Amino acid sequence: MNIIEIEHVTFSYAGEEGEQPVEVLKDVSLEIETGSFVAVLGHNGCGKSTLAKHMNAILLPSGGNCLRRRN
Repeated sequence: MNIIEIEHVTFSYAGEEGEQPVEVLKDVSLEIETGSFVAVLGHNGCGKSTLAKHMNAILLPSGGNCLRRRN
């Protein structure tokens, strides 16, 4: 059973006045099984914290679904 399922998530931060929004997550999908250990690695500004905020419902996706199951 998966504890977290992310399906085709897309998210953009609003740009400054007169600028386009900054797309951070584009069509991200993943599944994390209950009891597994996962590390998210990447360069600065690649979306690691934004992804974690979606997993904890701090941010909501503009497209796709984030599902978190409770035991």
